[in-house]
Amino acid sequence: MKIKLIKIGNSFGVRLPKNLIEECGFKNELNLSVRQGAIVITPVIPPRLGWKELLQDEIQERPVKAEGEWEW
Repeated sequence: MKIKLIKIGNSFGVRLPKNLIEECGFKNELNLSVRQGAIVITPVIPPRLGWKELLQDEIQERPVKAEGEWEW
């Protein structure tokens, strides 16, 4: 797919088609980097995303105790 650079003040931008944005799961913020001469755009992934699901079995086996219930 060919797209054109758009002049925005002293910078340039590109318009990305809506279906491409949805397919990539892009939201309001993106990471932008350069790898081997290519611009790479990736979604920003919040820290600890998916931890709860990964630890669900562990949480069920050893539930977190309320404050003051710790055994030393």
